[in-house]
Amino acid sequence: MKNNHIFSRSQWCLWWQRLLGNPLGDLEQRRITLLQQRPDLPDFIQALFRAPLPQSLTVINQWPLLAIDFETTGFDAQQDDILSVGYVAMQINAIDLSTSVSELINSSATIKPDSVVINHIDHAQLLQGQPLDEVMMRLLVALTGKIGIAHGCFMEQGFISAYLQHKYQLNDCPLLWLDTLPLYQSLYNNQISHQDARLGSARHKLGLPEYQAHDALFDAIACGELCMVLVHKIYGNKSPTLSQLLKR
Repeated sequence: MKNNHIFSRSQWCLWWQRLLGNPLGDLEQRRITLLQQRPDLPDFIQALFRAPLPQSLTVINQWPLLAIDFETTGFDAQQDDILSVGYVAMQINAIDLSTSVSELINSSATIKPDSVVINHIDHAQLLQGQPLDEVMMRLLVALTGKIGIAHGCFMEQGFISAYLQHKYQLNDCPLLWLDTLPLYQSLYNNQISHQDARLGSARHKLGLPEYQAHDALFDAIACGELCMVLVHKIYGNKSPTLSQLLKR
């Protein structure tokens, strides 16, 4: 008879990591568990979760990043649809514009009138888009081995998680993100209003120029620039460790 009180070695490791507040160790264990449970996953998904993770003391300028933004029909990842995807590879001190990607999704999604007003994407444009599976595969390949950067990453994380759950029945999506929203809020002791915490408002407050908002690629680049400025503003010429950034 199985004793439910006996933990496996991996379960004990996971328990201690959570107790001691080790998010990277927790993330690594979740990846190991996922790959053990799902050896049938496509090669690019396996590569995504087999890629090495940085350590807590890894200096952020030593690790590749990918700034990402989605335009969607709404905020609910379970009900709404992705309309466009934009991303660009970067380091904490430079953005590689030659890697910029902007893709529309060929979708029959019902586009809400207020969505069209905000992101200017209509059905005619979507008919020229690419299949969602192909766009997501290219994105996840680009994200492999990198830290995702987003402003309010719950959106991008949520839609990627929902996609993987629907397409591959994955109930976990152990990706590593650096969110510029809490990083920005921490700079002002979390006294920033919801309105002032938006990407455009944050850029304006930090003296960055205006940009074409609600375009996935422009927003991804704008977020990458904001991340660079925030890190410099908070830490000066010292490059922080990943642990320092994740704790802010």
